[in-house]
Amino acid sequence: MINVQRLRLLRELSFLGTISAVADSMGLTRPAVSQQLSQLEKDTGLVLVERAGRTVRLTGAGIRLVEQSHEVFESLERIDAEIAVTKNSISGDIRISAFPSFSATVLPTAMALLRGSHSRLKVHMVEHEPAEAIIDLMAKRADVAILDNLSDQDPRNEAVFYQPLFADDFYVVMSEQHPYRKLDTVPLAHLASEDWALNRSARIYHTSIVDACLAEGFRPNITCDCKDTTTVLQMLRAGLAISVLPGLALIGRHTGLVVRPLDLALRREVLFATLKGRANHPAILECFRAMRSSYARRVQPGLQGFADSQSTEHPFDPDSTAN
Repeated sequence: MINVQRLRLLRELSFLGTISAVADSMGLTRPAVSQQLSQLEKDTGLVLVERAGRTVRLTGAGIRLVEQSHEVFESLERIDAEIAVTKNSISGDIRISAFPSFSATVLPTAMALLRGSHSRLKVHMVEHEPAEAIIDLMAKRADVAILDNLSDQDPRNEAVFYQPLFADDFYVVMSEQHPYRKLDTVPLAHLASEDWALNRSARIYHTSIVDACLAEGFRPNITCDCKDTTTVLQMLRAGLAISVLPGLALIGRHTGLVVRPLDLALRREVLFATLKGRANHPAILECFRAMRSSYARRVQPGLQGFADSQSTEHPFDPDSTAN
């Protein structure tokens, strides 16, 4: 019978890409990981890993074994969730990996709600962009990953359950002296001749905004190429540029600025992601509910005046297969 722990190491290698990363993730030494993977090859009689220069990669047999392992680990996660349901106790540790604007707005209130309602539940968070957050989830460094749909999710992540949290609209942001402040909505095409400020460290966001501009027939003239949103906002306040930013990035930070809706529907869906087997875990369900409640309390009031309509709420349906 295949050793489950060795199979987990192979699975981790498929997600993390290097033996060193697997060793760090699992709290093992690099030689120990290599030894366990070699033993797995002996157990199966298959070559699962091969060298590629200074790194390693999975062979075709290794990839197929990992794909087949998803069902095994989903079953283990489901058993763990059923045990928690039987105990009727929300306790232990829950780790959340979320992108910065979500971490700064929704997450603090959500964590406070969880702490207030469930004193035996310890909540930990780390800020990561969606691409890193999904790796955290697959590598078991996080129980929940907060993502968005601006980029396609990796179709190999069949073990992941994706559930919409809310829609986050994008807005044109400018100084209080900008002539477009008088418009109710701003056509994106109007910004073709403007100087722009964008946050390049949020790669998916950056690419999405540039692509939207290209679809309107122009490439944005980025004169303020910033590493974070704080700097972008300061450039806008100084009247040096305009920008297009998601609502989450503006909550509590738009003083001295004018925010106007775009004339086209440009938005991102914020997604709650967990492993499929854990979707029914009581702590996971409470985490989702706390995030929805936090959004209603902290974010929606802050968006008043940005736009007339708000996003439609999505109930958390653990039986859903939305991704």
